[in-house]
Amino acid sequence: MLNRKVKDAGRPVAYARHMETMGERLKRLRVARGLTQPELAKLVGVTKSAISQWEDGSTKNLKLSILARVLDALGTDLQYLVWGENRAPNGPAPSNRPRRRFSGS
Repeated sequence: MLNRKVKDAGRPVAYARHMETMGERLKRLRVARGLTQPELAKLVGVTKSAISQWEDGSTKNLKLSILARVLDALGTDLQYLVWGENRAPNGPAPSNRPRRRFSGS
């Protein structure tokens, strides 16, 4: 039976904080590089609306060759763009590891 004198079962539990999406990371990196959506689109070889759709999450799948050009244009790696700061599932990337550059074909 429940004890009516107890108001809470324990200490309050903090809810999970907002998890940044790939689109939000993409936008943050683009803005940090001082690029507009049309400028990034030109670098990558897509339309401005494609960039907009990636950032707002309405497009989930990118072709590998286009994704490689996005990574190069934003100076980031795949694990960060997909998984974020924690780089799950493998944990943080070693800082001394050279970044791999892709040539989009």
